[in-house]
Amino acid sequence: MASDRKPQDSPLRRAQAAATRTKIIDAAASLFATQGYDGARIDDVAAAAGVAYPTVYKAFGNKRSLLRAAVDLRMTGGTDGDVAQLDWFREQLEAPTAEQQLRLVARNARRLYDRAGKLLETVRATAARDDEIAALWRAIHDDRLARARTTAERLATKAELRGTESDAVHTLWTLTVPELYVLQTETIGLDPDDYERWVADLLVAALLRP
Repeated sequence: MASDRKPQDSPLRRAQAAATRTKIIDAAASLFATQGYDGARIDDVAAAAGVAYPTVYKAFGNKRSLLRAAVDLRMTGGTDGDVAQLDWFREQLEAPTAEQQLRLVARNARRLYDRAGKLLETVRATAARDDEIAALWRAIHDDRLARARTTAERLATKAELRGTESDAVHTLWTLTVPELYVLQTETIGLDPDDYERWVADLLVAALLRP
């Protein structure tokens, strides 16, 4: 008996649609990072992804939705789920010593901003004049702050901290802002490896008692 499943509902079609969606998001993330929000045109995204112009609008509806999808992809590295549930974040929480944990924080910031630093700068710059993107920027801020709190709580179980746990949250949040990565690597020209070592040393010196 013939299957009642429609061709567009087949596993192959769904896999193809998912792959096309990822190509579009990845192309958009690169263009938003290099051209800015206004400069990244939908027809340029379509061309970079190798799809028709209407395909982008059918998948995302508008450019703001495409920017949100691009941020999600670059923040998670293509893995579904909340950043706080990803393996690299859990790894730093479970590091055996406070210093090892802080050095993993620096490593993770470097890897995250290698992917997403310039894209996040586009979000930050556009948030000043677009309410919906401002809400996206606040959500990114709130997520970073929540991860800093979780990190500080775990640090406090492994070593005596300089100052309070709240001080540690503020220091963690401040020293790992994406703007600092972009400034150091793009404007000053610091090698990303050197950025990682610099941030790690600062975090250890600022947060841990000798």
